[in-house]
Amino acid sequence: MCASVFGVGIIGAGVILQNHALAYRSLPEMARLIAVADIDPSRAAAAKREHGFQHSFVDYRDLLNRKDIDVVSVCTPPHFHAPIVIDCLAAGKHVLCEKPISRTLGEADQTIKAAELHPQLKLSIVYQYRTDPTHQRIREMIRNESLGRILMATLRVRAQRTRAYYATARGRGSWAIDGGGVLINQAVHQLDSLISFLGAPVEVSAVMNTFLQPTEGEDTLVGWVRFENGAFAAIDCTVCAHEEWFAIEVLGENAQVAVRGEPGVQYCTWKVQSKSSAVQRALYSSGLRDHPDLPKGPKRSTELAQKLVCKLRGRQWMRPRHWGHTPHVKRFLESVASSQPVPVGPREARKSLELAVALYASALNGEPVQLPILSTHAFYDGIVPQTASNEPNKLNVPVGEDGGRVTLAPYTNRT
Repeated sequence: MCASVFGVGIIGAGVILQNHALAYRSLPEMARLIAVADIDPSRAAAAKREHGFQHSFVDYRDLLNRKDIDVVSVCTPPHFHAPIVIDCLAAGKHVLCEKPISRTLGEADQTIKAAELHPQLKLSIVYQYRTDPTHQRIREMIRNESLGRILMATLRVRAQRTRAYYATARGRGSWAIDGGGVLINQAVHQLDSLISFLGAPVEVSAVMNTFLQPTEGEDTLVGWVRFENGAFAAIDCTVCAHEEWFAIEVLGENAQVAVRGEPGVQYCTWKVQSKSSAVQRALYSSGLRDHPDLPKGPKRSTELAQKLVCKLRGRQWMRPRHWGHTPHVKRFLESVASSQPVPVGPREARKSLELAVALYASALNGEPVQLPILSTHAFYDGIVPQTASNEPNKLNVPVGEDGGRVTLAPYTNRT
């Protein structure tokens, strides 16, 4: 149990702020919201009103100067992650940063170095599926070899994005701001899960293209990965789908397990299968025993009734504590208050970024890529599609309102 109530600041008042603010507000015994900062003063003021921050700032450095702020959530686009996180650590703040750790591997390594210079501070990256019980079951079964030798895995991400989505904020899906398209934006959580399941990737190959969406980065990618333990994985992800879901399946000698989720649904489903019914029953029972399912929350009708009662009483309805980012934020705050490790540290978070960069490099250059990605790699400090050799790929065409490369967007547009 956390003995302290930490003062919290949030930098970036875009859509993702909602997840962080509601999580902290759901944990009043651990956190209180002090200040929000956003380059757009109207957006910062709106966030202050909605979530009850005491202060709002345009310059995030004013937030960092406050001595009553202990913890900072960084909710900006990826190209701002590294400099802001480094400034937070220099100001003596614990940091919870949205995924990915940064836009480039070079920036990620700068962030890791800064974190190591401040060992008394905690830095964690938000990969909330690490604390989801269905994912924990799979990791545990692999760790204790219940599935037997791991042979292969599949990772699939289906997302719907429209022209309106990309038009809402300049630079969405661009190399300069987001570091890429569907892989690094919509599928990076699943890349992190895959690495947490199977370990270190050593070789990848991929193809990708921009079929439908008005984005500089890819809207569809298909690839394969070979891991250090000999297992293979197939990856396919797209924002051109007609439905939204993700699924990861892991096949072992003794059994196979799968997890599936959907956007907006607060829990994932899972299943285990084996040629041996006894093995299947045992794995299913032990999985539920060791990592029980989260409550599914109130029915929609109950939720609406609760919101109405809260409105009549002048109070704001709060999400259940097991929804959204709250379990992950709780784990992070517990680590700040103790010697426990953070849920996902910067070195661990770098791994999914490195895998994404390797897949991009393979798709752009038309050949397999070996990992690790070293500082001498052409894409270590950012991906420049124009240097790629596969000329027919539409990814080589920059996108912008004036026909040129997309310019940097303010840090308000994180989604």
